[in-house]
Amino acid sequence: MSHGGGTARGVTDPGGGELFIVDNSISGWTVLEYLRQWTDVARSFDITTGFFEIGALLALDGKWQQVEKVRILNGTSRYLA
Repeated sequence: MSHGGGTARGVTDPGGGELFIVDNSISGWTVLEYLRQWTDVARSFDITTGFFEIGALLALDGKWQQVEKVRILNGTSRYLA
């Protein structure tokens, strides 16, 4: 999570649910703000990111504890030259 702008779009999950892909491409709508709002209605979060700071969870303190499960996949792509 970073503190840039973001966008969200829904994608149908093969399992029948909905997935939301959120990025920081639109100014004023951050992933942090998206997660802050959705903690009131979501049961879990699956977060995939190339860069994650523990400060992101601190910024959500009091909110992320409301969900049953938070999974974070952290990694970067390695391209062979």
